[in-house]
Amino acid sequence: MHLVMLETNGNQRFVFTSPRQRENIGASYLLTMLAPWTLAAAQDLGIDATPVSVSSGKIILTVPDEPSARRLIGAVTRQVLALAPGMDVSGVFKEITSLTEDELRDIHVVANRYNLARPPAEARFAQIPYLVRADDSSLPAAPASRILGGMPPEGRAYSLPSQVKRACSQRARNRLVAQARESTSFRHDDEFIERLAKSLKTLEDAFDPDPLTQGAGDAPGEDAATTRPAIDLSKIAVIHIDGNGVGAIMRDIKASMDSIPADDLDTVLSPPLPRSTGTGGAVPPGGPDAPPSEPERLRRFLLAVNERLDYVVRESFFRAWREIAQWWALEQEGRPGREDVQEGGPLLTGVIPVVPILLGGDDLTVLTEGRYALPFMASYLTAYEKLTSQDTILRHLSPRARRDGVPTPMTAAAGAAVVPRPFPFHLAYTLAERLVAEAKKVGKAERQECSTLTYHALFDSTVADAGELLKGYEAFTARPYRLDATVAGTSAPDAGDDHATALPPHPGPQAPSGPASPDALPEPAASRSVEPDLVEPDLRGTSWAHMCDLSRRFRGLGAYAGDGPAPADAPGAGPDAAATSFPKTRAARIRKLLSDRAAAPDRQEELTGRIADEWADARRVLDEDLVDTIGDPRYVFDLIELTDLLPASYLTGADSARPAAAPGAGRERTTSATAQEDQ
Repeated sequence: MHLVMLETNGNQRFVFTSPRQRENIGASYLLTMLAPWTLAAAQDLGIDATPVSVSSGKIILTVPDEPSARRLIGAVTRQVLALAPGMDVSGVFKEITSLTEDELRDIHVVANRYNLARPPAEARFAQIPYLVRADDSSLPAAPASRILGGMPPEGRAYSLPSQVKRACSQRARNRLVAQARESTSFRHDDEFIERLAKSLKTLEDAFDPDPLTQGAGDAPGEDAATTRPAIDLSKIAVIHIDGNGVGAIMRDIKASMDSIPADDLDTVLSPPLPRSTGTGGAVPPGGPDAPPSEPERLRRFLLAVNERLDYVVRESFFRAWREIAQWWALEQEGRPGREDVQEGGPLLTGVIPVVPILLGGDDLTVLTEGRYALPFMASYLTAYEKLTSQDTILRHLSPRARRDGVPTPMTAAAGAAVVPRPFPFHLAYTLAERLVAEAKKVGKAERQECSTLTYHALFDSTVADAGELLKGYEAFTARPYRLDATVAGTSAPDAGDDHATALPPHPGPQAPSGPASPDALPEPAASRSVEPDLVEPDLRGTSWAHMCDLSRRFRGLGAYAGDGPAPADAPGAGPDAAATSFPKTRAARIRKLLSDRAAAPDRQEELTGRIADEWADARRVLDEDLVDTIGDPRYVFDLIELTDLLPASYLTGADSARPAAAPGAGRERTTSATAQEDQ
């Protein structure tokens, strides 16, 4: 028996080699086709191939002998070369006597050794001599070809990989819509599915504004002029989300299996599963009802984990998309120029600004309109935790569950790079990846495991190192935020369930004793001494619900009375006439002082005193409750940005999209200090 592994390499290069989102989507689709192509090739060749692990961009399986392994790898790589030019796929095999965890580790070592010794995929596309370079990539241009019934747009030079990716984007769209029909979020809801299909096509065109002709990714019968209405995408967000602890499951499979109670594990391992893609399908020794052998248990466990994670990621996306659709509709309701508004329907506008770029495995990459990045991440993480907590296998595989033996949800980290529309996509994606790495530092802390989300808003076109960008404000930000969602811990959510669990609550900023107390900070500098080495509490890890509450108060919105973001169907009570928003001019001054203090260590005492003076004056001039609710002036840095990045509908519900006027607005002011508040 031989163990065979085929996998894609250089996925980021393949997906992001072009700035065109249509090509990114098509490339992502092609990566997910490796496993179906491999299983189909085995069946066509009559090879008795047994899948061991199937995931996006990788498949491991067993075949009877070396000739079968060579034939299968050769057939798949030739097919990829023909159908997905530019996609880098390698295959290796090794002889085994039995499927074990050690053999699975060894096949990865063989693959790494082989990949170091072979030429890169770019060597297939030589550009010297006399070759014209494509417009949107570093690859050589190729003659326009009819692929999947369509031709690329005229007037531009496309490489062959670009042409194939563009043609496949429609298939990616159609597959996502088909999956939505099976989703519990969309089942029997044709209107939402229609919105999803329309939104994906419209946004694809908006992000990829080439002059299109019929067949260049448009479905037959679609009119490009009518499927691309104007949409404001001046500020977009590239979101990357990655699961926590998934790699640890695969690195120690035996320990992962042992952490699952026997009854739950048997629900996956005991039922007979199709064992072969070839002829016949071998029957386990002892008959079809015999307990599976240890290698068979290992195989079934790997397949089950991969399948369930893939379902959770996909279903979490659909649930988050639906919530964004509802908030988007509330935000757009009543705006002029919206001819597609339908009275009385669950949705009041057509295009929902969410486009999945990568959707598979335990992670995803999504493109959204800038103001919906944080709501999408929070909704996705909430759904991810809930679904994993309800799964009979996954609820036992989180780091906390494996350590404490208590079913708990798996967690994930999310990062969003909010950038201007023309900003290079691959740079925004790199920044989003770095943000996820920062979020994981909080979310994977020992005994404080939780889902986390963070962002960076890049308001100019300056390209700087991602690490330097984040380091510039780490001393006065509450990011990354902890989701701190409460979820059920069993497959049947029941309020009386003994296994219902909540993630450990984050204690929030802890005020040290002595002069570091936040209560002392607002005092005027003249009335107290400021220690140069003053240590302030760390704000990082503040809960997302708390930041939403602060944002609501900071903006003077007072409709929603609950904690955290308002549910998409929450009835809006209108803005609170008594609510006072925090003045933008004062907030900007505090932000500048915070930034100056972080950049000038030798002026710590002076700038800390000035920040305290500003905060004390704000407490005197404004509503005391507003300033006391915010508590720490360092929150102002995040709150200024969240004012622009969170829709009012997300914070307050349907009828409160306008900030409340401050009490006494318009009355004549008599002092210079209060006059500044009106600027």
